[in-house]
Amino acid sequence: MRPSILVVDDDMATLEIMTLYLQDEARVATVSGGRQAIEYVKQYPVDLILLDVEMPLMDGFLTLEQLRNIEECINVPVILITGHKDKATIINSCLMGVDGYLVKPVEKNTLIKKVTEVYESRRSKDNRRTVLLIDDDLPYLKQLNTMLNEKYNVVMINSAKLALNYLMKNTPDIIILDYNMPLYNGANVMNMIQKNNVGKPIPIIILSGALDRDALQECYAYKPVACLAKPVTKEILTENIENVFR
Repeated sequence: MRPSILVVDDDMATLEIMTLYLQDEARVATVSGGRQAIEYVKQYPVDLILLDVEMPLMDGFLTLEQLRNIEECINVPVILITGHKDKATIINSCLMGVDGYLVKPVEKNTLIKKVTEVYESRRSKDNRRTVLLIDDDLPYLKQLNTMLNEKYNVVMINSAKLALNYLMKNTPDIIILDYNMPLYNGANVMNMIQKNNVGKPIPIIILSGALDRDALQECYAYKPVACLAKPVTKEILTENIENVFR
């Protein structure tokens, strides 16, 4: 089955060219801005998004942040397309946790190769263990994703409410949960997860920048597999995850 690709760009000529390049490889839909992209993914399933960086009103980075707050788009791979091959854009793309970027003008073979590479890579990740990251600090979420995404299928969610919605339809292999979040702390979230989870309990690792005695007592009442202090290293986090899987 051909993948469904959404192309987001304010330039009509670019949308036409991208559609022409990809029409034999995928089912292609196009929208002319970030707001239209957000409305589209709420209504239609998408396997991959090609997202222009330089757009008026909502640029690609702002659009991506809002897309990641939509349940249907939490884990959809995104390739950024930019007219500038400057260092700041590339670094920002990496920090946003995108799956790749291309520089305009994009050649047909380069586009098809990148789209195929990203799509196949994501399909292969579906066979990996899934780690759900829950933290309201988006930059820190991206750091954790960088630590883990080579080995695991990582899902990033930056609010407790969205995480609970995700868990109603999906069962990750493990949850990495920030303790200090607005509205709901780690103990509140664990309580809600355990109440809503009728199947096998999902192991939870708590991360916190302030693990005082009261917080620890509150957390351990819900039996997390570990409580780790921020900032956590890749080695420590991976070791604790693997201990659970063993």
